[in-house]
Amino acid sequence: MMTAALPFWASARLPDLGAAEPALTILLRPETDEAHRVIGMAVEERIAMAGQPQRLTLTAPVQFVGMVPVGSVVSDFTIADAGGKVSTSVSEVASTAGPVRRWTSVRDLVGEVTVRYRLPLTPFAQGGPPYGMKAAGLGVAGNSGSVLILPELAGLRRSTLRWDLSHMVAGSSGVIAGGTDTLIAEGAPEALIDRWLMAGPLQAGQKPSGNRFNAYTLGAPPFDATAMMAWSRRVYTLLADTFGYLGTPPYLLAIRALDAPSFATGTASVANSASLITVGSPTYLPGQDVQRVKGTIAHEMTHNWVGQFGDRPAPWFNEGLTVYVSATLPCEAGLRDWRDCANEIGKWARDYYGSEARNWTMKRIEATPFAREDVRRVPYGRGMMYFANLDAQIRAASDGRRTLLTALRPLFEERRTGQPLTMQRWEAWLERERGLKAITSFRETVLEGGMIVPAPNAFGDRLRVRPTRWTNGNQTFDGYEWHVL
Repeated sequence: MMTAALPFWASARLPDLGAAEPALTILLRPETDEAHRVIGMAVEERIAMAGQPQRLTLTAPVQFVGMVPVGSVVSDFTIADAGGKVSTSVSEVASTAGPVRRWTSVRDLVGEVTVRYRLPLTPFAQGGPPYGMKAAGLGVAGNSGSVLILPELAGLRRSTLRWDLSHMVAGSSGVIAGGTDTLIAEGAPEALIDRWLMAGPLQAGQKPSGNRFNAYTLGAPPFDATAMMAWSRRVYTLLADTFGYLGTPPYLLAIRALDAPSFATGTASVANSASLITVGSPTYLPGQDVQRVKGTIAHEMTHNWVGQFGDRPAPWFNEGLTVYVSATLPCEAGLRDWRDCANEIGKWARDYYGSEARNWTMKRIEATPFAREDVRRVPYGRGMMYFANLDAQIRAASDGRRTLLTALRPLFEERRTGQPLTMQRWEAWLERERGLKAITSFRETVLEGGMIVPAPNAFGDRLRVRPTRWTNGNQTFDGYEWHVL
């Protein structure tokens, strides 16, 4: 039975916004059908227009991250101030991230401005990383960038994002990466973007405030949610101990189980210490590999410590080192069986050696659209193989006293103190560790696409490599697989 007896904004209970300085408060209300299933998102924004009357412009990408419709699917868009509703002109402009839709008021606004609009959920069939807002069980989860239209307002340096769960099934709760059911973000409104959102009858792995690690599951996953979240907490502790010199950041792990066929996928928000994992409920995807889910969770959490390059896209590092760590560290610590890690390494290796893009340059790969996942995943396996060989070299040169992770510590510590990890700093470190020839080899293989041959003990003493061959359509690829000694 629906509960929408009033307009969706009538019970918002948003705080009064003073006019001393610009401020933004956004309320997210999932809209439900008679069975309490979420069918869309209603959004209300209250904007305090401090200063002189002025035109107001709001913007949203036509497609968030190039794949999730946002600006192109907005409906019931209205702007109003004390003088009543205001018409808007709508246009599209180009940006480096893709087309952007702009709504501009046709007259000056002053005081408190209210913006309202609706958005449909992202269809289950939408592929790629899990950015879209999708229904899961009797709840909804996705990325804030797929539902927000943000104002362009000079001086706006404080924004609040809240859930309104009044239309959801009883017992529902909401979480936002960086907060609980409410997030207060300092800085420009863009600070609200790339936040994982989840609302509904959540199952909490560790909910009390103050915990460094919190996990929530929504829907009916194909595994024991309590056990999986407890295992994830152990992985978090392992990573925090391994990279202890980087601190112990708070972390949010959100797992949504869609009522649709969906293999384990995940995306991390490094800046906000959170990740969203998507799986399919067993009714729609029976027999899903639980080990694949564990691999995805470990991978996304590892991103939080591996971090990113500071001066350019570097998927060979951001993803490659993350793959290497997440495919080996849990087994070294006894959290996974070595056979599972061997299978995981083999999967990433196949994505590398079995792709038509295995010899492409990094520049060519980075210019490829997100939709070409077969190409975009090559740096994952290529980087993994490069770092596995580098680890073997560092171990051999130090008679086992040092590893890749211990050798990288100075770089990571310097990055933490504000010195970005640039290509110049990376190659300077590489020269200190392995000499000038190591820089030449890095450029020829990682950057230019020369094939990487794995060392016999590239992944430690528990695994050994052997050549194999795959057939993909009419093509045959030579590659490698790993087995446990």
